[in-house]
Parts: sequence; structure tokens; C-alpha cells
Amino acid sequence: MLRWIGIGLGVLFLLLIAAIVGLYLAPVGVREATRDIFIIVLGFFTLVSTVLTIGILFGLFYVLNRLDRLVRLNLMPRLDELSVKLNDVLESTKVLAANAKDTAGTVVGTTGFVSERVVSPFIRVSSLVTGVAAAATTFARRDAPERFSGES
Repeated sequence: MLRWIGIGLGVLFLLLIAAIVGLYLAPVGVREATRDIFIIVLGFFTLVSTVLTIGILFGLFYVLNRLDRLVRLNLMPRLDELSVKLNDVLESTKVLAANAKDTAGTVVGTTGFVSERVVSPFIRVSSLVTGVAAAATTFARRDAPERFSGES
């Protein structure tokens, strides 16, 4: 496929060179007539491109107008509703966070109260019982003869 495109472009290039050489060797009248024809063709293509550019510009304005109307009528109200709902969710999240903070403070206070009022007395009683048991064991062994590691 690329080979045929290359051949076609080569032929067009050769034809263009042949036309330029032919017009150079042609009489002055033929060159002037050819020049006038090319000026007319160039003017025609300029006119067509200007009309197409104006048409594309009007089409672009139409599309932008429709897009603006679509955004104003459909998208903006939905975004406003979404913003209101999002604000409600954020407000409820703030309330939940405040409740969680209050609950954490209550747990800290309860833990401190339980450790001071409930656990501390048990620790003191347990320490006292352990001390009394150790003292009783020490007094109970006081009269017992000591064993030397050398005696067997």
C-alpha cells in the first residue's frame, strides 16, 4: 500500500515539474492566461474556506449555547442539591465526632474512678494478706533448725 502511495506522489511531483518547465517555455500569453486562471481558482478556494469557517464558527456558538443551557438547567440544580446533602452529612459527622469525644472522656473518667475506688482497695488487701502470710511463714520457721548444705 505504501509503495503505491509513494509511486503516486512521485508521478504527481514529476507532473508538477513538467508543468512548471512547460509554462516557462510557453509563450507569454499562455503564462498570463494560466496565471489569471490560478488567481481565480485561488480566490474561489479562499471564498469557500471563509464561508466554511463562518459556518464552523456558528456551529461552535450553537454547541456552546446548548451546553451552557444544559449546565444551567440540569447540572447546576443537581450540584446545589448535592451540596445541601453533603453539608447535612458533614454536620451529622461533626455531631457524631462530638458524641464520640464525650464518650471517650466518660470512659477515661470511669476507668480512673474504677482504678482508684475499686481496684486500689483490692491491691491493698492483697498486699496486706501477702505480707501477713510472709510474716507467718517467717515466724513459723523461726524455731526450726537451720540446715547446712554440707550435711546430708
